[in-house]
Amino acid sequence: MNTEIELKFLLSPELVSRLPALLAKHEICQHDQKTLANTYFDTPNLALGRMKAGLRIRCQNGKLEQTVKLAGSQVGGLHQRPEYNVDLAEPQPDLARFPAHIWPADFVLAQVQADLQPLFSTDFLRQRWVVKFNETEIELAFDTGEVRAGKKQNLIQELELELVSGEVADMFAFAALLLSEGGLRLYAVSKAQRGYYLAGLSVGPQLQTLTLAAGTDLSETALPETEQDKRILLSRLAQGVEHWQHHEQGALSTTDQKDDWLGQVRVGVALVEQSLASLNSASLKNRSLNNGASESVLAGWLEDLTWLQAQLQEHKILDELFYNPRYGRLLLQLTHYLYAEGGH
Repeated sequence: MNTEIELKFLLSPELVSRLPALLAKHEICQHDQKTLANTYFDTPNLALGRMKAGLRIRCQNGKLEQTVKLAGSQVGGLHQRPEYNVDLAEPQPDLARFPAHIWPADFVLAQVQADLQPLFSTDFLRQRWVVKFNETEIELAFDTGEVRAGKKQNLIQELELELVSGEVADMFAFAALLLSEGGLRLYAVSKAQRGYYLAGLSVGPQLQTLTLAAGTDLSETALPETEQDKRILLSRLAQGVEHWQHHEQGALSTTDQKDDWLGQVRVGVALVEQSLASLNSASLKNRSLNNGASESVLAGWLEDLTWLQAQLQEHKILDELFYNPRYGRLLLQLTHYLYAEGGH
């Protein structure tokens, strides 16, 4: 079993042509490309999808491999999911070949196996680089292709950074270097999720009003006095980032109610700003609570959030804002902070 730790990005068309030259500035340990054909399976009642698992068979150079990815955690564009891989001789999934302990107690394996059927496919060309940054190795996979479900199709053009060995902090630092070039946007939706959407088996982004975590309120101003108080603020911060990024995606992908989508982006950003302001004030008052970002870093993020709120009020071309290096850097840094603090 592997646990993926990866960052996902969408690329602007302009960056696609520049990406190889950008990566050539760094120490490249490996570089190759391959065509990957993937078929995803589930039952008619979505037994796997309901447990947030994804099952696929991948064909690569005539070799077949089945993979199941289980529910993990996701914050910002950082994805962490347990993954199990098994070689196959035939292009049919065989759940019994995965470890039995990975399934829930009420999972009826034989029945699920009997009901499995192909739902959609993702076929793409993967260009892969393994980059050494400090003493950390990072795999960069640039995928171009399509998600297909019946006669429907959707473009794949995304970049994934996955930690091979070394420090997660180095992967974030390397991602920040790429973001500084512009044309990258952190992305929270997996290829499997996109396939379920396209096949009509799950709904796309839905406009939401912010539902706060239990025991919190947007008007609270009390400073955290204990580690438990800090955990509550970190939970609110993660909630704000998730709400912000969900509505960012909706604002870009829908034409209806765009002002409402942007309004909810602003609500998410406001919750992030308020949570960080409380954390910053608490760190100044009680240094024992500040075992994460420094006061100067927190203050810098607050300046960026003030800038962002102004941009959200004024910006008419959303792609320009959401692919802006300052915007991407802020979201990446918040993601790293939440990962480091365990707030997700």
